[in-house]
Amino acid sequence: MQMLDVKRILIPTDFSDTANLALKHAVQMARLTDAEIVLLHVVSTFAFRVNLPEAEEDEAQSNRLNSAVNRRLQEMAAEITRESGVKVSVEMAYGRIREEVVKLAEERDADMIVLGTHGVSGLKEFFMGSNAFRIVSDAGCPVLSIQESAKEVGFRKIAVPIDNSFHSREKLGIAVRIAHTYGAKLLICGLRSHDHDDEALNAKFRVKMKQVEDFLEERQVDFESTTLFCSNIAKATMDFAGNQGADLIIIMNEQEINSTGFFLGPYAQQVVNHSKIPVLSIRPTTGHINSVTPY
Repeated sequence: MQMLDVKRILIPTDFSDTANLALKHAVQMARLTDAEIVLLHVVSTFAFRVNLPEAEEDEAQSNRLNSAVNRRLQEMAAEITRESGVKVSVEMAYGRIREEVVKLAEERDADMIVLGTHGVSGLKEFFMGSNAFRIVSDAGCPVLSIQESAKEVGFRKIAVPIDNSFHSREKLGIAVRIAHTYGAKLLICGLRSHDHDDEALNAKFRVKMKQVEDFLEERQVDFESTTLFCSNIAKATMDFAGNQGADLIIIMNEQEINSTGFFLGPYAQQVVNHSKIPVLSIRPTTGHINSVTPY
C-alpha cells in the first residue's frame, strides 16, 4: 500500500492558461500540506531552433530570452508567496520537456508533479504520446494532470477505480491521504468485464472489494462503493467519474487488456489524455506492467 507525504511539489509551466490553472491547484495543495513549490520552465531546444529564423539564433537573443523567462518565474514566485505564504523556488532547464521535468523531479526529491495538459488524440496519442503522459510514465512520484476544463480548485469527490489487476489497490493509501487533506468523499468503483458468469471470479472480486471497504472504514473515510461491468475500463472510469460529479480520478499507471485479450491501449494513457477531470496517476511500486490477467 503506497502512502503520500507531500512536502515538495514540482510544477512545470509554459505560462499558458492551462499551466496557470495547474499552478492554482498546486498552490492550494501546498497550503493544505505545508509543502513548498518548485516552479520550472523548460526551454525546448527543438522548439527554439524551429521557431526562430537562423539570423536571430545568436547568443544575445538567447540571453535576452533566458532573462525574460527567469524574470517572469521570479515574479510568479514572489506573487504566490505574497498571496498564499507558500515557499517557492524557480528553476530553468534546457532540452526535451518530459526528460527535464522527470530529471528535476528526481534531483529535487519532489513528492508530486502537477502539470497542465491539453490532451491528445488519434495517431499522436498512440504513436507519439503527449508530454503529459510521457511524464506520467517516467516519473517516480505521483503526477496530477489537469486539463483546462478543471476550473474549480479543490477536490470534494474522488473517483477510485478498482479492477482485477495486481496493483489496483496500491492507490488506496494515497487516496485516503488526499481525502483527509481535502475533506473529500471517495467514490469506489469496482470494474468487471461483461463476461461475469464465472462465479469463482465473482466471489474473489467481492472479497477484494470487501477488503477495500474494510480498509477505508478503519481509516474513517467517507466513501461509497459500487461495482460496474464494462468492456473498456478507461471509458468506464471516465464515465463513472463524470456521472458521479467527481473532481479527481486516482489511477495506477498500468496497461489493461480486455477479456478477449485484445489490446485496448494503455489504460492510464487514455485517461490522462481524455479525462476532463483532473487525474492523479500513481506508478506501481514494482514498476510498469505491460499486461495483466484479464478480468
